Amino acid sequence: MNQRSDDIDEDEPTIEPHEDRDRSDRDDDELLTVIIPCLNEEDNVAATAQSVFDLAPDLPVDVEILFVDDGSTDDTLSIMREIADGREMCRIMVNSENLGLGRSAMKAYERIDPDSWATILPGDNEFIFESIRNFLEVRGEYDLIVGYLNNAVIRPMFRRLASEAFTQLINFMYGFSHRHLNGMKMYRVSCFRGLDIISSGHAFNAELFAKALLRDPTIRIGEVPYLARGRAHGQTKALRPASVLQAIREVYEGKKSVEAYRERVIQSQDQQR
Repeated sequence: MNQRSDDIDEDEPTIEPHEDRDRSDRDDDELLTVIIPCLNEEDNVAATAQSVFDLAPDLPVDVEILFVDDGSTDDTLSIMREIADGREMCRIMVNSENLGLGRSAMKAYERIDPDSWATILPGDNEFIFESIRNFLEVRGEYDLIVGYLNNAVIRPMFRRLASEAFTQLINFMYGFSHRHLNGMKMYRVSCFRGLDIISSGHAFNAELFAKALLRDPTIRIGEVPYLARGRAHGQTKALRPASVLQAIREVYEGKKSVEAYRERVIQSQDQQR
């Protein structure tokens, strides 16, 4: 794949697209961008992408894939390039260093049509992409559709306990009532595009949702079930001590950032009265 020099900026991730697609004949067709972020997922990324390729022709929307290599040190990027080669529906975003899920996602949103739907499908192949049908079925009713895990038993007990404790903490801190926060989601890119988010790991979604609702309290939020599988290769990075400590730190910093944003929103509302 040839990398176009005008896609490179020293301060921005490298984008490696195929030739831009002409969408002038799409009329009012909807687009779903599947963001596949990876950090050292050479054993899983091909199966993750294949699940999208298999299902895409049967979905009621156009589908594209935006791979994100988040500073991998294994063969993840090479495999991404092999997968994308010759496939018009694929693009690749390359981070020169590890940015984390949050910062990677926010940069990806700037490269997606704001009227598009988007979903993040981690490259570890844990989310069963077939579940996207549940989200698409209700897209006319909501702007942000949050998934709750319907087969939680597939995950180890300690991971389930940690996830439940984290969700309850975030619900308490922000007044949410979500059954599951860091699972599969589908949303209009415009809900989140342009927000300034400092969290990058597990606290990312909490800060993102809070700021999105402060900016636009009319966002319609719904919930649907999704399915996950156990990891076939490798282990989750979520429960490593360093990851847990980082999550605690980011929850704290993210909450401070949300409070500062809340004050700015209130001041702006006061000025408009």
